[in-house]
Amino acid sequence: MSKNISKLVVPNDPAYIKGIISYCNEISRGIGFSEKEIEEIGIAVREVCINVITHAFEPQEDESFAITFEVLSYGIRIVVDEMGLPFSPRLVEEEKDAPGLHAIESNMDNVLFINRGKDGKELQLFKYLKGKHVEEFFTEDELKPYKSCEIPSGDAKYTIRLMKPKEAIEVSRCVYRTYRYTYLNEDLYFPERIDAMNRDGSMISSVALTDEGKIIAHFALLPRPNGRAAEIGVAVVIPRYRGRGLMQLLLNHLIREAKKRGFIALFGNAFTMHVLSQRTNLKFGFKETAIELGAFPPMSLKPLTDRGFQGTGHVITFFKYLKAGEEYKVFLPPQHKDMLKGIYKNLGIKRSYGDPGESWAIPFAEESTIKVSIKSYHKTATIEIMSYGKDIERRMMAKRIELTNKEFNAIYLDLNLNDPLTAITCKKLENHGFFFSGLLPDYSNGDTLRLQYYNTDVDYNEIETSSPFAIELMDYIKVLDPRWRALNLER
Repeated sequence: MSKNISKLVVPNDPAYIKGIISYCNEISRGIGFSEKEIEEIGIAVREVCINVITHAFEPQEDESFAITFEVLSYGIRIVVDEMGLPFSPRLVEEEKDAPGLHAIESNMDNVLFINRGKDGKELQLFKYLKGKHVEEFFTEDELKPYKSCEIPSGDAKYTIRLMKPKEAIEVSRCVYRTYRYTYLNEDLYFPERIDAMNRDGSMISSVALTDEGKIIAHFALLPRPNGRAAEIGVAVVIPRYRGRGLMQLLLNHLIREAKKRGFIALFGNAFTMHVLSQRTNLKFGFKETAIELGAFPPMSLKPLTDRGFQGTGHVITFFKYLKAGEEYKVFLPPQHKDMLKGIYKNLGIKRSYGDPGESWAIPFAEESTIKVSIKSYHKTATIEIMSYGKDIERRMMAKRIELTNKEFNAIYLDLNLNDPLTAITCKKLENHGFFFSGLLPDYSNGDTLRLQYYNTDVDYNEIETSSPFAIELMDYIKVLDPRWRALNLER
């Protein structure tokens, strides 16, 4: 075991919680968290322990559970493993208003839940070192908002390269002066976190500089855990330098960097209200593969609406292959076969198509294995089905109710197209309100079919697209949307 990892195995007895929290506090303090952050971590861990002891085991049952603490370069990961009671739908109504769950999510930066069926459950808690906020490095005058109408005169030349560690503070300053507090990715407000993420490879930052060495734009690669694909994102351009082609220069640099690092594919999201971003992606060979409804909350759109854009927080997902990927077998749900084949063809990648009939010979496990990822600031959740069990419909219905009651704007459901059982299970899940979003190739352990369920206002007339294929994709999604059908077709 690494020296950065320690593990406690404790009985399911409340008497041990105080000792767990004391150990947690010392680990957190050694990492460098503030006393307030240490208290927040302790509150979350305490609530997790109470939840495990109360719900995971029968009263008087003599069992134990494990808590693993992993010190990261940018914070801490705490993993709670238990082999207690399997999922029970009766807990859904109890959970929807449970203050304990709220305390866990509100005190940690990221929460990931994995249910492995008969192999137990795992809850991962992440807390990131904030270090000093950008406001602590500069005076109020140095952080005043940029003047958006000021345009540099003359022909300017820019340097595009990877960010140097000492420049993280200037990237953070650019974000603050451009967006104030409206930028959703909180990491960008903390220079030390930007530096740490670049050091460990979870973010690869590219910057644009003037002749004087002033940073005026930022764009980054965000590698997927599978090491095959990376997201392009975290884009910032100082207002007075917009319209100068900087994003295209940075994107070109990121594509070269991704090829050098061995990624086979890149992907990114463009707002449906931001046609220019869509056109830029198309110009660089990206192709539309999905439309995600309700991906961003209204408050995050203020920088766009302030510039005259109109619309809501829906995005189009674009993919680009940098080299030929593996031509593996996928199992397409019959009802989506033609659309998915169309997306593959538009992308220019090849797959072999398995016979859905093969699925019927494969037995379902007793319990499903799922992973739930929460984006608290986005108010979205993603459920990844890692293996199918006989309980999958009941589980997904209960999880959808739970997340809807907690007012998540969108719930995305990811199905593995390399799993033959996806071909016959997809329709069952669509019977519970989920519907087609699109294809995310090489996104996880192979290709992912994404379904979606939204809990916000959707007006398809507001969705702008920039290619005939995107129009075809949107029309396909629209007619599968149960709410749109109820209002327009099933009267």
